[in-house]
Parts: sequence; C-alpha cells; structure tokens
Amino acid sequence: MMTTDMRRWWRLLFGLVLCAATWALPAREASAAPSCTANMTALNFGDVDLVSGGTLSATSTLTYTCSNDQSGGTRYMRLCFNIGDGSASIASGGGHWNPRILRDSASTPNEMNVQFYQGATGIIWGSTTQPIPDAYDVVVTMPTRVSSSTPSVTTGSFDMRGLIGSGQAALPNGTYTSGFTGNHTAFRYTASSTSSSGIGDCSSATTDGGTFGFAVSANVVKSCLVTADPLDFGSVDGIPSATGINAQTNVYVTCSRPTAYRVLLIPSNNSTTGSSAMKGTIAGNTDTVPYQLYRDAARSQQWGNQTANSLTGTGNGLAQPIPVYGRVPNIPNVRPDNYKDTVTVSVTY
Repeated sequence: MMTTDMRRWWRLLFGLVLCAATWALPAREASAAPSCTANMTALNFGDVDLVSGGTLSATSTLTYTCSNDQSGGTRYMRLCFNIGDGSASIASGGGHWNPRILRDSASTPNEMNVQFYQGATGIIWGSTTQPIPDAYDVVVTMPTRVSSSTPSVTTGSFDMRGLIGSGQAALPNGTYTSGFTGNHTAFRYTASSTSSSGIGDCSSATTDGGTFGFAVSANVVKSCLVTADPLDFGSVDGIPSATGINAQTNVYVTCSRPTAYRVLLIPSNNSTTGSSAMKGTIAGNTDTVPYQLYRDAARSQQWGNQTANSLTGTGNGLAQPIPVYGRVPNIPNVRPDNYKDTVTVSVTY
C-alpha cells in the first residue's frame, strides 16, 4: 500500500517532468522585415559631336535586390529612387535641376546641359524633396520566405536615359563630368504590406535603403561641318570678250571650339591650283568656259588644295562664312548653254 509520502513524491516527480517538457519547447523564431539594396551603372555618353547636332543620348541601369525573411504570404513594398543635382551643380552654386549640368576642368569651367529621364518616358528623374519631385518608384511583390533559414529574393532593373541638350556647339573640346554619389542619391522604401493597396506613396517611404551613386561623363571631340552656296557668274552675252567676269560666294565652316582647320577647294578636274572649266549641259556641246578660284577679293591668291594655297581658321562652334572669289578670265566664243562644274570643299582638322 502506497503511503502518503510516496504519493507526494510521485506528484512532485510528475510536476518536474512537466516543467522539463515545457522548458524544452523551441523558442518562437524571429524574422526580419523585408530589406532592399540598389546600385546604378555609370552614365557615359562617350565621344560626342556637338557640331553635327542630333540627339545625343546614353543609358545607365538601376538594379535593385529585395529580401523577404517573413512568413505568412506574399508581401508588397514601394521602392523610391531619388536623384539630386550632382557635384557639378554644387560646384557651380547649386540648383541646376532643369537642365542638370556637367563641367570640364578649365580654370573657368565650361558647363554642358544634360538631363536624366525615367526610361523612354519624358519624365525627368528627380527627388521627392527637390524642385523636380518625380522620383522613380516601383512596387515589388515579394513571395513568402523559402524556409526559416532562407529568405525569398526579388530583383529588378530599370534604365535611366540621359540626353545632352541641343545648341551647345560652342562648348570647347574636352571631358565633362559630374558625380552623383553621397547624398546626391537616396533610396527609400515603404513598410511592407500583405496587400498591394495598403502600401503608401513615396512621401511615406521612410525606410533608408542607402544610396546608389553613379558618375556621368561626356567627351566632346573635334568635329567640323561644311556647307557652301553656288558660285554663279550669271548670264553673259555670247559675244567673245577679253573682259573677265567676277563672282563671289561663301562656304560655311562650323568647327568645335577651338579646333584648327584648313579649307581645300578641289574642282572636278582635280586641279591643285583651283583652276578648271565649266562644261555645257546640252547634249553634244563640247565647249567649255574656264574659271579660277581665289582666296582674296583682289583675285591674286589662288585657292586650291595644297598647304600653300589653301585657307586656315579656328573653330568657335558657330558657322563661319568664308568668301570664295571666282573669275572667268575672258569670255570665249562658246555656244549658248548653261555651263557648270562641281567643286568639292574639303575641311581637314
């Protein structure tokens, strides 16, 4: 028969076993809130020709990675990427938002106008706290974690398009840069939500995801563009005359600043001295009218395609009109016709 003391001992033992079993239960597992990081590649315009004009663009890529260590279903967050005005703007006094600027290394720096856009849209990529408030934002969908030791990972990317503004041919050759590191970028995201409609906009994105700094550069190269007006001697009598006929026209040379250039004139007969003849346009007419090209109004300096008889200049980014003087030394006995020749204008630099 069990005594009272023995029953108490069993009760005590049973109580100890229960306590031990309770203490052995696993602790509740902690899980971290979703987190994200981002980085941006450099925006490099490469060699740019400001004289020829046209759209000068380049692309860089933003990449983000988000990790979700929470269980309980899919979660949603809004990611907000802010870009400031850059180091070149600060060096120039700040506030260069539209357009943004790049600068060269001259003692008195020259400034190039640029702008950044959200992909192929016309939306300028700005910052929620600045004069251009359109930060790029995206809603990410994050699956529940894979296991208690393995979070789910969500990645994505988006392009930023940079454009160089038109009308800047007067900028000198050289490299133009600006840095968007440090506080010139800011990555913020909202708290996660189990509902896509429960996330806030970028004004409520307060979680700091760090920065995604990047550099911007463009190298303005030497370049030239040339156009020309016709050299027209007009209509003349068909009666032979010893009196010459003069005419004048212009070639227009646009070269980047301060590019040294040389203008060569090459008639259709490849004369090195700028001397050739115009041919009739009527079938069967073999008559020709001679002419000579000159660099001066006195018509004493021939203009050909050699170093000694060509013309030099220095580009300033604008179209420079350069006069070309022509002379038909005498009126030969030729048939009535329209007489023409083609002169090639070559610019070396």
